[in-house]
Amino acid sequence: MKTLDSRIGMLLGSLLALTLGAGDVVREEDQPTVVVGTFDSRAVAVAYIRSDAFNEYLRGQQADIERAIERARSAGDRELLTDLEALGPAMQQRTHHQGFGNAPVDDILARIEDELPGIAQEAGVDVIVSKWSLAYRAPAAALVDVTELLVAEFEPDERTLRMIRELCETEPVPLDQISEDH
Repeated sequence: MKTLDSRIGMLLGSLLALTLGAGDVVREEDQPTVVVGTFDSRAVAVAYIRSDAFNEYLRGQQADIERAIERARSAGDRELLTDLEALGPAMQQRTHHQGFGNAPVDDILARIEDELPGIAQEAGVDVIVSKWSLAYRAPAAALVDVTELLVAEFEPDERTLRMIRELCETEPVPLDQISEDH
């Protein structure tokens, strides 16, 4: 049996030598390593929602919606009026899903997309993903939490930072359990 194992090993080694040139020997240290930056999307949502940037965005949205509602009323377009009046509650529900659950915050990250390469470089990561979007992780995978760096982009005050710390100590609320009160 030992002789058969030796012959199989020699055969496999010969085949490997034929398929790899002398300069093609693969060493573990030569393999590319990807470092993944992860973040708690709830923290990013809370930092943004409590920021001046969000307040400015919200004021603009409210003014646009109010003008559109007035035009729909003047035109007698009840269907459009109903749709426009539903925008506020829908936006509130989305922010609750992002701030208390694990809903994606891509719309928020888009506001700081120009800063993401610098954040990645500062953290020493190659990619940045929500920790809630990580479907699988190999035991040797390198993960770095970049939540604080992302949150800092929205210039949170101390009260917001305390809220975020407390929030990050809990699990997200399942999306189907988030109500308007949450």
